[in-house]
Amino acid sequence: MRCHSRVLASALLCLVATTTITLSAPRPDERVTALTHSLSETEHDHGSAAPELLPILASLAQLRFEQAQLAEATELRRRAMKIAIGSYGPETVPAAEAMAALAHLYIERRDYLDAEPLTITAAGILHDRLGRSSPALAAVLADRARIALARGDVDQARQWAEQAIAIDKQLGGAPHSSRLRTLGLVLTVQRKFADSERVLRQALALDRGSGDELATARSLAALANTYLRQKHPAVALPLIEEATLIDQTCLGPAHPIIAEDFHDLGVVFLAMNRPEDAAKALHTGMDLLDHGTGRDIPTLAYIMLDLARAEHILGHDGKAQSLFTAARRILNAAEDGERDRQRQA
Repeated sequence: MRCHSRVLASALLCLVATTTITLSAPRPDERVTALTHSLSETEHDHGSAAPELLPILASLAQLRFEQAQLAEATELRRRAMKIAIGSYGPETVPAAEAMAALAHLYIERRDYLDAEPLTITAAGILHDRLGRSSPALAAVLADRARIALARGDVDQARQWAEQAIAIDKQLGGAPHSSRLRTLGLVLTVQRKFADSERVLRQALALDRGSGDELATARSLAALANTYLRQKHPAVALPLIEEATLIDQTCLGPAHPIIAEDFHDLGVVFLAMNRPEDAAKALHTGMDLLDHGTGRDIPTLAYIMLDLARAEHILGHDGKAQSLFTAARRILNAAEDGERDRQRQA
């Protein structure tokens, strides 16, 4: 979805200092109201399991995701997958596309364990039904690359990302920015910084050209990350500032992606030897997760670990130790939970 452009302020610290978290329910969105009404009418006319519901469910799920209503977005995607499987069969293209959409949402929630089997199944169906060169398969391969990168399999991640880009080229168009962004992240981890910067700047140009602000923010954040890894935090700073402000404009106020932006901002400030500013940004990220859907998740733990670094530099060793202990508890619990789920699978 595209958001209206706005002038981005350069002094993000003022924003950090005045950021407030609202606990009230979000105001009804006209788009959500219209889609909900359309969904109700279509259910009345065609039934609650009709394939005519699929495009409405997809649009509504995307809006709910942007509004930080992640549980509702996930349920909508699950419902769409059940309808697609029931209407067309489990090994059909619509079913695979619905699986891929649910998997993509899991990835955006950093739930890679639930996403992976869906991407494997969807990729197999799309390959069998559409061949090796379809946009739908390219999207799934890019998501498989993100999963591989998250679990540390960098070589496999690069292979899938490059396959996705090759499909785009075979179809006669420019690579999709999301595929380029995934490859750029892989190249950054591989410390191939010149290549990663080139690829990510290409993705950013495509995003700006299309007017897709949410995609633009992701490319800005990825580019900031590659500069930070090169120890150029001053170059990374305006990029992550812009990404943060775009996300605050386009996403719900307690969205975990905004929390990740403030985490990145805090890490940049730490690299610039600005621990007080880092602590402000990292506290903001923690507050966003605490008031949203991010309690006791690894993302919160990683923010707490970096905040512990900032507090230690500031001489607040008691706070630093408390944050470190709490972060390790969250990460240990997450690791135990993942092992249990893998055994059950």
